[in-house]
Amino acid sequence: MFERKEPDESHKGKKRTLSHSETLEEFVKMDELDTIDDLGELMKEFKAFHELDGVNQVHNQLIQAKPRVADMPSPHELDEHIQKGLTKGIKAQKVWRFRKWTTLVAGFLLVAFITTARVSPAVAAVLHQIPGLGYIVELINYDKGLQSAVENDFILPMGVSDEHENIVFTVDGIIIDEASLVIFYTVENKRGEGTFDFFNVKLLDEMGEPLKEITICHSSAGEPDKDGDGKIQSRINVNFNDNTVIPNRLSLKVKLCEIFQDHPFDPSSQLPSTWELTIPVEKDKFVGMKTVYEVNQSVVIEGQRLTFEKVTVYPTRMALNVFYDPGNSKKIFAFDDLTLVNEEGEEWGSIINGVSGSYPDENREILFFQSNYFSQSKKLFLRGKSIRAMDKESLRITLDPEKEKILVGPPNLVLDQVIKNPSEKKKELIFSLKTNPLYDEKRGFSVFPFEFMDARGNSFEIIGQSTATSSDKPGYDKTLWLTLPDNQSYQSPITFQIQDYPSRITGEFDIRIK
Repeated sequence: MFERKEPDESHKGKKRTLSHSETLEEFVKMDELDTIDDLGELMKEFKAFHELDGVNQVHNQLIQAKPRVADMPSPHELDEHIQKGLTKGIKAQKVWRFRKWTTLVAGFLLVAFITTARVSPAVAAVLHQIPGLGYIVELINYDKGLQSAVENDFILPMGVSDEHENIVFTVDGIIIDEASLVIFYTVENKRGEGTFDFFNVKLLDEMGEPLKEITICHSSAGEPDKDGDGKIQSRINVNFNDNTVIPNRLSLKVKLCEIFQDHPFDPSSQLPSTWELTIPVEKDKFVGMKTVYEVNQSVVIEGQRLTFEKVTVYPTRMALNVFYDPGNSKKIFAFDDLTLVNEEGEEWGSIINGVSGSYPDENREILFFQSNYFSQSKKLFLRGKSIRAMDKESLRITLDPEKEKILVGPPNLVLDQVIKNPSEKKKELIFSLKTNPLYDEKRGFSVFPFEFMDARGNSFEIIGQSTATSSDKPGYDKTLWLTLPDNQSYQSPITFQIQDYPSRITGEFDIRIK
């Protein structure tokens, strides 16, 4: 039997500060697809590679959440493997697809998409000695914080299940602190056929009320049941707000739907049953386990002032609070290379397999990093040199789909083609984008928001958008697809507010945190 150790008492009693303010309650879905010719050779390079579909649940205040799906390039190790494949004549192309069915979305989930073994032998040993938790080795790749939490016996085995319609949903284990909850689960299909994904996920308190001020992100395998055992195994990320009251017992309610290859999401495929499981929460095991470093240091990059206010370190993640001077002439989109580094040069990067940031308000951002809570670092520095930003007066793209023309827009973006699909009541706009290969070679861009305004000032929602890291147009290196409804009476031209773009300000900074 696995015996969990008590947390180190030295970690307790820290100042209580949780800086995260976003709530998600509706659906967003992102598919990441890799198209690789001659896949066999590349598979030998990094053993395993599969696709994951991610689903967010989104609240009507989602404008607070930070759009970050396309912000994340592939982990460095994967870049090396792809480059090795390219040198052997293997062409690799990445495509990011974003779909939306409900209201305005300003936050995304970037799901983990690497299965190459990256965890330490110590972490793998801990997981493999706990029945049913060996698969977690793959799910915490490239998250040093979760690996460290597992190595320090911070994972709680659960093994609770609910079965309906010959489908068993099991919570195998959890990692929880004041900042977030990670639920590791298995979906076992006893039917013998069919692929199932989340339709809805809810987290309730002891009174049966939905847990307030939280973000729920979940992902499932794009190529499920690779072992042929009828099981899909993945994780649910729950991010807490500082106003969230964590109860002593959580109720997880899950509804599933059947996924078909040609129709990734169809509401009619929802299964009638609800899978409900109880998760006990031992709050005395993690309350007070955090450290707050007050920073309050500003940097000025090409005339733009940014203030790093504080860093809060939890076992599951670090949170960096940033304030952008309202008097800045540019809108700050994202940091390209911001990292936390200790005195030995060890780095902790941003979260790449979950929600990696939020906007509490227009001028404040909270960035999430992999945690170094269990590290014995004597010093900690915040370093970076490249920031994506654009003049506030230029944050607009106005285009006429009928004339297939951009009327107002940023440089290096062209509208190539508009394809109408009357049978599906939609139209596809295809763009070419020129980026900086130094930073953007394997980066997708979510340039457009999920809402646009027509010539009358009325608001409408797009159907989805996609990005491919290649282009057939000479001089350009990205292809963007924007899918609009073709059954609504919006009047051209239509206008979008840019939410990310490959324009930058640069300047090195090195700030001591600890």
